[in-house]
Amino acid sequence: MQPKIKTVKYSVPEIKQTILDSYRKKATSGTIFQIKEKSRGRGQGVFVVRVLENGEVDFYFKYFIDGKEKSKKIGRYGNISNQLTLAQAKAEFRIHSATYSSGIDPKVQEQEDAQKEEKEKKAQAEIERKKQMQGSLRQLSDFYLAHLEKNARELHFRNVRNAFKKNLLIIDLEVKANDITKEDIIQILHSITERGSYIMANRMRAYLSAMFEYGISFDHSVESYTRQTKFFIQSNPVTTVQKVVKNEKKGERSLTEKEVKIFWRALDRSKISIFRINVFKLLLLTGSRVGEIAGLRWDEIYLSEKIILLPSERTKNGIPHVIPINNTMLEIIKNNPKLNEIYLFPANNNIEPQKVDGFSQAIDRLLNQIKMDRFSPRDLRRTFKILAGKAGISKEIRDRLQNHSLQDVSSMHYDKYDYLREKREAMDIWNDYLIGILDKV
Repeated sequence: MQPKIKTVKYSVPEIKQTILDSYRKKATSGTIFQIKEKSRGRGQGVFVVRVLENGEVDFYFKYFIDGKEKSKKIGRYGNISNQLTLAQAKAEFRIHSATYSSGIDPKVQEQEDAQKEEKEKKAQAEIERKKQMQGSLRQLSDFYLAHLEKNARELHFRNVRNAFKKNLLIIDLEVKANDITKEDIIQILHSITERGSYIMANRMRAYLSAMFEYGISFDHSVESYTRQTKFFIQSNPVTTVQKVVKNEKKGERSLTEKEVKIFWRALDRSKISIFRINVFKLLLLTGSRVGEIAGLRWDEIYLSEKIILLPSERTKNGIPHVIPINNTMLEIIKNNPKLNEIYLFPANNNIEPQKVDGFSQAIDRLLNQIKMDRFSPRDLRRTFKILAGKAGISKEIRDRLQNHSLQDVSSMHYDKYDYLREKREAMDIWNDYLIGILDKV
């Protein structure tokens, strides 16, 4: 059975260092000395020192709440870390005394302070976690492009990638994505309009808006967890930025029969790349979109069946498209140099197909030489539409040849016929009509 420890209590007017030292020297086994200072007034609390058996000293603040005595440990006496000198202990006592005098329980205050501190630590930890996870503008653009490459049409992916590569470099890509402001977006668009590319500025605005919408939803995706990245974008900075061109005019330019002949003959005499020449000619022959022809792959061409089969990921409406090959098209395809195993019209790097934006520049240079009114590559699609109509091909078959999405109920839900025979006949009619244009004296 352990011996009882007795507590011997003393009261002094003021606890000084000499008094503390004297009681420490008296420390003995089985006895605790408790010395308290006389109270300095009601509601002030009492400063208490407890000298333990081994000479260690603890400081306390004693007070009353609702008539019950309470005690709060101030700390232990000493000169090492986390210990207090007598002066420091008295300073802490005065803080507790002030709290107590204001009607607050120091223990409750300490708990609230501890909770507040814990909350602040968690908040700071969350800030640090966000800093570690927070994605930059570079990451957002890279993730978005990867998303497009996987889920969007190849042409759209390439258009966005090229636009970002050319136009995003004017701002710091290492800036956090959620720090991008409306002013940053305006700066990007301004740099594009400075080149006179107003429609491109509108396109870039649309691309950026879609990218930031992707960033907002990204934080709630599994991919965010997988990549250990979040963007914390609260609102899309592009939303309040006005379009550069509010009402883009739809293209109205088409070539006359005379212009078609001049353009075709100019292509034959030009020093333009044979790949681009063949693309321009196939655009007139098929009425297809620039990206569909520029990106043609050898495995999309079936010479034995005389068709081109564009898969859904390569068409604007996501519907596979069959284009019959007429005689002029067949001659162009057979004579096209096969410098790449995948693409009919490879770029200079021989890795990817010809870039769409390069065709506009090529046409501009050629038109300057032959003094013809300007038109864009997409105007060749409209030219096909109009002249094929003059050749006697019905609008329905022209729409099908150009893979327009037909919106009537019958076409959308019931008509599963492929119209290949009618399209073949139409392409042959157009072939003869175009040759007639080119042979006119």
